[in-house]
Amino acid sequence: MNFFKNIHFLSKLTYNNIKEYFNEREVVKNDEILTDSIHWYGHATTIINISDKLILTDPVLSNRLGFFKRVVHKPLELKDLKFDYILLSHGHMDHMHFPSLKKLNKDAIVIVPRGYKKILNFLGFKNVILLRPGQTYEDDFIKVTSIQAKHDGRRFYVGIDIESNSYLVEASDKKVFVAGDTAMTNRFNNIECDVAIMPVGCYKPERFSYMHCSPQEAYKMFKNMNAKYMLPVHYKTFKISLENFDETYNTLKNFNDNNVKILDIGETLKF
Repeated sequence: MNFFKNIHFLSKLTYNNIKEYFNEREVVKNDEILTDSIHWYGHATTIINISDKLILTDPVLSNRLGFFKRVVHKPLELKDLKFDYILLSHGHMDHMHFPSLKKLNKDAIVIVPRGYKKILNFLGFKNVILLRPGQTYEDDFIKVTSIQAKHDGRRFYVGIDIESNSYLVEASDKKVFVAGDTAMTNRFNNIECDVAIMPVGCYKPERFSYMHCSPQEAYKMFKNMNAKYMLPVHYKTFKISLENFDETYNTLKNFNDNNVKILDIGETLKF
């Protein structure tokens, strides 16, 4: 039964993506990256600016992810920016995209989960920090704490490096939570932060729920935290699952919560 379900899923996913090759990419905004702000670049890639230090999350800079076409234009060229820190949540290629990483400045401090330090060293990064769940990196500017996400982070679902990290970033008087990818979990309960960057895509078919959350589940996790704002990401960029982007957007709007900051790709949230 699972075999036939997989065939149906892959067939529909392939058809949806083939159609995108005949469509023009959507034009997006290109807001300025401001001091103490978060700029949504698309999918799980954000640029967090705290006191003019730039923190990049799960960078995907390309117009294609395998055979998946980016359905929107890129807001700007990230390779032209110099980043102070890069946070990588897990090994899946839509979060740890090696061709994109190769384009970034190699003197950034890169924080990775178990299993990926040597790969990042091989790509030329000089300062790679491995964090296991519960561990913390701290320097004169920033403190980053790793929290275990509910997600199988293995690159091709083989091997033992299953860990997937979420991160609590603390710098100056700001706190930002970066969930990465996760299913519904109580591991984030009572986390205090200014903004929780939460994934809201890749939840169909329903069996994906063992390691991805729906918009409703992301919102519930946000409400279980002590967070001022929720920033939804992980949609509108690549069609890697079967839900419709409009369905996700409408679900978020129907929460009718001004603390859920629904950005378009290329927009910046000041906090």
